[in-house]
Amino acid sequence: MLNPMPQERPSPMKHVPKPNTDEDLIKAFLDKGGEVKKGKTKPMPSDLGLSNNQWGNKLTKEEKAAVKAQEEAAKKLK
Repeated sequence: MLNPMPQERPSPMKHVPKPNTDEDLIKAFLDKGGEVKKGKTKPMPSDLGLSNNQWGNKLTKEEKAAVKAQEEAAKKLK
């Protein structure tokens, strides 16, 4: 038999703020000799499509060959 009244979910854990703030942690890290560096990112693979309908789909062999031919033609013109 189905229960007509849905059961209440237990309340999630209470969010108690921590005594250390982000600024305090950053200051402590820098005081210990830590450095802030700019991160490096990898270049995006050229065979991934950038339009919405192509996002995440890699090029087929024929499409790769066409792109390569266009790049070589552009190099010859320069």
